[in-house]
Amino acid sequence: MLPIYILLTEGYSDWEIAPLAGLGRAFYGADLQFVSPTGGALTSIAGLPIAQTKRFEPPKEGVVVVCGGPSFETDVAPQLIDHLCSAFENGCVIAGICGGTLALAHARLLDQVRHTSNGPGYLEGFVPNYAGTAHYVDSPKAVRDGSIITAPAPATASFATEVLIAAGLNAQAARQITALLGREHGG
Repeated sequence: MLPIYILLTEGYSDWEIAPLAGLGRAFYGADLQFVSPTGGALTSIAGLPIAQTKRFEPPKEGVVVVCGGPSFETDVAPQLIDHLCSAFENGCVIAGICGGTLALAHARLLDQVRHTSNGPGYLEGFVPNYAGTAHYVDSPKAVRDGSIITAPAPATASFATEVLIAAGLNAQAARQITALLGREHGG
């Protein structure tokens, strides 16, 4: 499988990447790299500290996952446009969940592909130059269109599944995540 770079910011929503990080590494041996815009220590929205992250540099291959968090909904959101565009141009799959979709919208990566987020109007509310309204899909599950994966906050299982498939895991094996976690909810 290709490496998966999980991009975290201060106050990141730890539960959004839990199925990907936990099941991805434990069950499938995924190569997970935890990165942040500047490197260093971070604390999640739940108060979970991470002692060290690597500084995010656009990889040459793999999947870049932008984990959501309240920082993306502020006027001082992390500036990721150049790095996300470079990673995309390098051939990486770019994935965003919840507020992470705002970073993809700022980078104009959602303008021409099917995508979803936290509901109609969410992207427009935080990204003045968002131009992907015609391609927006109001979906409770992750949406993949080519090299872009997006998901609303509650879609952690389908998001993990799509990211692992993009990294090269057999689709049938990856779909065990949604089957396993969906049983609790009757799906």
